[in-house]
Amino acid sequence: MQYIVTKKEMQAIDSYAIKRVGIPAEVLMERAAMEVAAQIQKWNTSGGRILIAVESGNNGGDGLAVGRILIGRGYNVDIYFVGGMTKTSPQFQIQKNILHNMGIRLRKAIPNKDYSVVVDGIFGVGLSRKIEGAQAKAIEALNQLDALKVAIDVPSGIDATSGDILGVAFRADYTVTFGLKKIGMFFSDGIDYCGTVVCVDIGFPAVAVNQVRPQIYAYDESDMDKLPRRMDNSNKGTYGKVAIIAGSKNMSGAAYLCGKAAYTAGAGIVKIYTHESNRTIIQSQLPEAVMMTYEDYEGALSCIEDAMRWATAIAVGPGLGVDSTSERMLYELLMNSEVPLVVDADALNILSENMELLETSSVPMIMTPHMKEMSRLLGCTVPEIMSKRFEVAKRFAKQMGVTLVLKDAKSIVTNGDMQTYINLAGNNGMSTGGSGDVLSGIIAGMLAGGLDLLEAAKMGTFVHCQAGDKAAEKKGKYAMLASDIIDSLGEVMR
Repeated sequence: MQYIVTKKEMQAIDSYAIKRVGIPAEVLMERAAMEVAAQIQKWNTSGGRILIAVESGNNGGDGLAVGRILIGRGYNVDIYFVGGMTKTSPQFQIQKNILHNMGIRLRKAIPNKDYSVVVDGIFGVGLSRKIEGAQAKAIEALNQLDALKVAIDVPSGIDATSGDILGVAFRADYTVTFGLKKIGMFFSDGIDYCGTVVCVDIGFPAVAVNQVRPQIYAYDESDMDKLPRRMDNSNKGTYGKVAIIAGSKNMSGAAYLCGKAAYTAGAGIVKIYTHESNRTIIQSQLPEAVMMTYEDYEGALSCIEDAMRWATAIAVGPGLGVDSTSERMLYELLMNSEVPLVVDADALNILSENMELLETSSVPMIMTPHMKEMSRLLGCTVPEIMSKRFEVAKRFAKQMGVTLVLKDAKSIVTNGDMQTYINLAGNNGMSTGGSGDVLSGIIAGMLAGGLDLLEAAKMGTFVHCQAGDKAAEKKGKYAMLASDIIDSLGEVMR
């Protein structure tokens, strides 16, 4: 597990490490500079000239120290001092004095030279105002240079909490960030302006992080041991029974993807409840699945009754359609089911018009809306949700008594508790039809395998996106399909 911090949390960790633990600020800055210099050496394969742009705050101090280290290692380095701030931080002045004593001068303008690497050390995590004047012009000029762009800690102009651009921002190919990743790196403009984020350890002690206790966290490879356990002494019943209630007339694709994903995520047996018109296609594509079909209203209700008696977990909604029959099917589940539900797609659309069903239901439930579906559930706009996604998600989950997976480029999972999970895996190739159906099946398979609602939602989302990353490596982000995500699950969950 890894914490992801807001700028206030990062500032609090830094302050605690220096003032309470007693680690000198100079030590942290030197370690930070050493790490940035090491990364630049790795990326500067040509060994070409390097430009470092700085201001007179602590981020600029980092930049000065990086320049000093690289010069000491034989690189040609120009240090451009923007000089638009009225105050100089003590740490910047220390680093500036060191350079002066070494005979290294700062440039007052960007030299007219060719650079292999351009490094941004102008503003850091604490920036909270719009960038204007000389600093804005400097950042715009840096962005125009034809070179590899590297940001120190956070690209100047990107709000470390929201990811929004504060007037103008440095567009980095790489961002070397210190101690912990910042939440703004993964939302709004931050996700594009940060480029590849490399998080380096500069010595923030665990006691400082634990004292602050950041509210947002993510999984990494070390969390794969949370997967449902497989036992040698087992059979198909050991790993649960997943009911997939999906697919209206001639809409077989969503039901197939959801069912296959549930199987591939480890479910012992999957039963698909769908319209009779989908039987032949699904049976030919997924012969492992048991099926029960309906053609009319009464048959649909019989399917629901059977699913509630038979299943360990139920996924409902993919391709289900929005009509009186599907509405009644969802009503029966929400009022009478004693097994947990994964509610997705058309089931969410039905709920948005019948919120009283959700308010009165006591069924354990995971809801998986994307931003547009969430806007329908709340009766507000997508931008309104995106501006306060964590607060909105936590409040909805707590009020409705559900576990919520709010899907986006970086999905979040919450049941309303203080801490919120964010999924950092995944890529834009997963923005393709059927990807959400696959996620619903994976989560249902995790539920059937024995995980509780919150853990199934978190681990299902994590595994889904890890498989998406594997699929992108094989197929490319343009060509990958939702079925490629399923095909890569085995490699991820091996």
